[in-house]
Amino acid sequence: MGTDMAALPDRRKSVRNPSLDNALIRFGELSLCCVVRDITNSGAALKADVPPSSLPDQFTLIVPPSKTYSCSVVWREAGWVGVAFVA
Repeated sequence: MGTDMAALPDRRKSVRNPSLDNALIRFGELSLCCVVRDITNSGAALKADVPPSSLPDQFTLIVPPSKTYSCSVVWREAGWVGVAFVA
């Protein structure tokens, strides 16, 4: 059963840009595939190939071809992870 993103509460502080970009979550020596569902100037909603509870509170998000973000998890819900981009 898929999760409908419309069912998640809207916690964004800036305008979202819908996306379905493939990306990598990187922490330590591990890289995990994910999909970037929504992205703003301050954060993103991600769906990873692992349960959200297994992701660390901080990691690097790599969005090909050339975007890299330091991320801090702000919420975990229904298979999704919300992150804030850290300067």
